[in-house]
Amino acid sequence: MKKRIEKKMQKHPHRYKLHQYLKYARQWCCVLAYNGKIYALLDDGRIVKENGQL
Repeated sequence: MKKRIEKKMQKHPHRYKLHQYLKYARQWCCVLAYNGKIYALLDDGRIVKENGQL
């Protein structure tokens, strides 16, 4: 199921909001790019916005 959701979200990024990405992204990655900003998903569940840009 993880792969199916990951492919679906990558294929149609305009359909999803940031909180939806963050809800599922913890299953397959620790860094997420959204709208030109990079977010790090920490082990304790916190979300940190990185200073770098794409």
